[in-house]
Amino acid sequence: MAEPIQVFQIQRAAVQRYFYWSSTLMLSIIGICMWGVGIVIAIIYALTFAHWLSRKQAGVLDYRLYETNLFVHQGVFFIKRKTIPLDRVTDIVLAQGPLLRHFGLWRLDIQTAGSGQQRAEAYLYGLEDPEQAKEIILNARDAISVNGKNPGF
Repeated sequence: MAEPIQVFQIQRAAVQRYFYWSSTLMLSIIGICMWGVGIVIAIIYALTFAHWLSRKQAGVLDYRLYETNLFVHQGVFFIKRKTIPLDRVTDIVLAQGPLLRHFGLWRLDIQTAGSGQQRAEAYLYGLEDPEQAKEIILNARDAISVNGKNPGF
């Protein structure tokens, strides 16, 4: 594969904290809905497995921009390696919920045409400069349409 034109920097420590707290809060809410039985499981998870898992999740994140494609690598147990052709990118949405805001993070939602689904094609967490990353990706996409390049796989 060719050399990437951009390797996006990730705020790994903040992303790790976000992954830890989002999974712990989700499990706690499920535990409350299960009449408290799941609270014990949530506490055990938060004190043991959650630290390791969130560190691994943040560590494997990799976002690279090539001339005609965006490469996204994420996941620990369910590994996802996606190559998204830039000519299919229709929009990039900057999203920040309350927990992301608390950790000073943004999520970039990569919207594509022809994916057949309502949700984003990929989610990019914790980029160092999300506004600049959005501009870089959109400019690379626009350069493809201007130059008439066809993505190659």
